[in-house]
Amino acid sequence: MCRIWTPRFVFVAAGLAALAFSAAPARAADTLCDPSNTNCRTQLLTLIKNESVGIDVGYWFMTDARYSNAIVERWQAGVPVRVIMDPRANPENPGNDQIIAQFKQAGIPLRIRTASGIMHWKAMIFAGQDVVEFGSANYSPAAFVPIAPYTNYVAETVFVTDDPTLVASFKTKFDDYWTNTTSFANYANVVQRSRVYPTFPLDSELNFPPEQSFSSRAVSAYNAEHQAIDAIVFRVTDKRHTDAMIAARNRGVAVRLIIDKLEYRAVARLWDSWNIDQMYMAGIPIRWQGHLGDNHEKLMLLYGQAMTVFGSSNWTSPSSSSQAEHNLFTTRTAIFNWFAQQFDRMWFNRTGNKETSAFTPLPPDAPKSPSPANGAVATGSSVTLKWYGGPWAHKYDVYFGTTSPPPLVAANLQLGPSETTTQKQSYVSPALTPGRTYYWKVVAKTMANKTASSATWTFSR
Repeated sequence: MCRIWTPRFVFVAAGLAALAFSAAPARAADTLCDPSNTNCRTQLLTLIKNESVGIDVGYWFMTDARYSNAIVERWQAGVPVRVIMDPRANPENPGNDQIIAQFKQAGIPLRIRTASGIMHWKAMIFAGQDVVEFGSANYSPAAFVPIAPYTNYVAETVFVTDDPTLVASFKTKFDDYWTNTTSFANYANVVQRSRVYPTFPLDSELNFPPEQSFSSRAVSAYNAEHQAIDAIVFRVTDKRHTDAMIAARNRGVAVRLIIDKLEYRAVARLWDSWNIDQMYMAGIPIRWQGHLGDNHEKLMLLYGQAMTVFGSSNWTSPSSSSQAEHNLFTTRTAIFNWFAQQFDRMWFNRTGNKETSAFTPLPPDAPKSPSPANGAVATGSSVTLKWYGGPWAHKYDVYFGTTSPPPLVAANLQLGPSETTTQKQSYVSPALTPGRTYYWKVVAKTMANKTASSATWTFSR
C-alpha cells in the first residue's frame, strides 16, 4: 500500500518548524563525523529508526543495504518516505540497481532526475526530528565506516544538523524537485506529487546547483581571501578553480591542496591531471592519499574569512551548472576549527599513519601509431605527421630531419590529449626532397613538463 504525505503532516511540520525557529538558541549542536576513524553509519541508522513522521532521501547511489533495509522498515511501520535518485549511477556502482528495486517492490514512491546533469545529492531529511544529514558521502558501505582507521578509509564529510533554517531549506528544495516535471520524472509508486512542506526561504549559507552556480560563488570567495586556503578535492576539471588557486598563490596566499590519486589518472576524467599539474607548476604544495582508500571529500577552508565550504560539488563544470548538488558556505567557528584540525592531521600525518604523501606528477604515455607508418613511402611536397599521444600529454616536441637522431623542429605544440582511443595529433612537416630518408620522433609532455618519447620513425620520399 502506498502511503502519502497527509495534510495533517503539513500542518505538524509547519508547527515544528515555527517552534524550532523560535527555540533556535536552545537547539542541539551541529554534528560532524569523520569516517577516517569513526563509525558514522550508526548515527544515520539511528535517525532512520527513530523517525516517525516522514523521511525524504535524495542520492546519487546507495549500495549499503543497511540503509535501505532501515528505510523500508520505517515505511512498513507506516512512516511516509519519498526517494529521489538516478539510475545512471547503476553501471559504475554495483548493487545500486538492487536497492532501487527493493524500494520499488516495497511500494516507496520514487522519482528520478532526467536532466543532463545527474542527481548528485547525498542527503536525508527527517521531518519529525527536524534534522538533515548531508555532505560528500554516498550511501556505500565504505563511505561512513573505515575499513581500518586512518589507513584504509574514504575521506568524506558527514554533517548532521537540526539548524532550523538549514533543515527548512532542504525541505523546500526537496519539494521543488519532487514537484518538478522538467528535470525530474516519476519512476515508481508515485500517487501524490504535491508539495509537503511550507515553502521556506533558502538559507544564504546554502548553495544548490544547478539553480545556483557553485563555481561562481566559490571563486568569488577564493578571490576575496588574503591569508590562506586549504582544500581537499576529489576531482578537478573546471579551470576556474585552478586559475583562482594559482592567482591566490601569486598574490601571496598560502595554498595547500589534498587530491585523489586515482582521479589523477582516470581516463574518464583526463582533464583532472591537466588542472593538478598546472597548480603544481605554480608552486602550490599538493599531497594525495597515502592511505588505501579514496579522497572523496570536497572541502575548502579560507582562513582570513574563517569560512568553510563543503558539500557534494567537485571542482567540475557539471557540479556547478548541470548536476543537482548541495553545498554549505559557513563561517561557524566550530565547523571551521573541526575541519582545520582534520586537514592538518591529514597533511602532517599527525596520528603516525601515512594518510597523505607528497604528490609526484606522473609522465604521459609515449606517443605511438605513427602516420606515415614506420618504413613507409610518402608522396607530395610535405607530409602530415600523425601520432597517438594518449590521454595525459598536452604538449609535444617534434623532431624531424634527414639525420638520426633528428633535430627539433617544433617545440611545445599545444595539441592536447587524445580524448578517444582513435584521436591523433598532427603536424605538417617541412618541405620534402625526393629520394631522401626522413627520421622523426615526438616527445609528449604533461603540463608539469614530464616527458615520454616515441621511438624514432622513418619514411622515404
